[in-house]
Amino acid sequence: GGRIALGHQAIYDSAAGIHLPPHQRRLAWLDSQAHLFPHLSVQSNLEYGLARAPKPVSGPSFDAVTQWLDLRSLFKARPSRLNPAQRFKVALGRALLSSPRAILLDDPLGGVPEHDQAPLLDLLAQVPARSKLPVVLVSPRMNEVIRMADDVIVLHEGRMTSGGLATQILSDVSLSTFLEGVNAGSVIEGEVKRHDIEWLLSEVDVAGQRVTVPAALHAVGRKVRLKIRARDISLHRDLIEGSSASNQLRGRITQVMLAGENGSYGAVGVELDHLRDAGDFSVQPGVQIWALLTRKSIQQMDLAPGQACVASFKAMSVAVSGWR
Repeated sequence: GGRIALGHQAIYDSAAGIHLPPHQRRLAWLDSQAHLFPHLSVQSNLEYGLARAPKPVSGPSFDAVTQWLDLRSLFKARPSRLNPAQRFKVALGRALLSSPRAILLDDPLGGVPEHDQAPLLDLLAQVPARSKLPVVLVSPRMNEVIRMADDVIVLHEGRMTSGGLATQILSDVSLSTFLEGVNAGSVIEGEVKRHDIEWLLSEVDVAGQRVTVPAALHAVGRKVRLKIRARDISLHRDLIEGSSASNQLRGRITQVMLAGENGSYGAVGVELDHLRDAGDFSVQPGVQIWALLTRKSIQQMDLAPGQACVASFKAMSVAVSGWR
């Protein structure tokens, strides 16, 4: 049962008896295998996609796609002569040239060596804006989800465990079993404000507070996402001096979760204060980070919801990702 629709058009609706055959759905599929036709050249593989676009063609032109993906020098090559990164780009180009109504990505970079994945992920992240298409991504790699997702659904053994906005789901430490285990933490959004060339550092604005991170290859004004592991965050009653932690963010405790009554640790949620003007802090809902602390620390500090606190962490503990 159920219903699947693209915009206002249902492609499957059990109640209405709608079940469009695959060739009428206009869905593009891309996985780790690329599935290029081995007997065709790169150019012919791309033209195969273009030939299946509805007329008149409403999607990007052949020249625009091949120039964007830098494929023209490969036109005469057969797929067997391509490396994994090149095969991926040809498969992506063919999918876009078919003018689909949506793109389904099933671990699309799984067949590409890790050292070649970053520039390809940058290309994938541009697809929704360039093509004005919805994209569904299935991936086992958290960096791809952080880079691309607006909304996230967590699946476990074929069933939906949780779903919602990406920053909320990826920052939910109660889902650590299904996400990153001991590497679970918070994903927060900010804007690059400044680069410190002397010390090779960058500053990102998060809720009006500045977060220092390793030098980010993103222009001032660029929106980014920051990943901070919960185990790398310490909590204090007030600002501290003489610390190697470059970042000290003011906030209020919203939640304390212990791992069982006699467990050794617990997770503390902190909602960041929003800095309107210098020295003027006010609570601004929505930007939350988590700290993983020992049960001893939680009880000795008597941490409880509503209390003001300072969350500190080193610049080197922050992973910076572009965000579409």
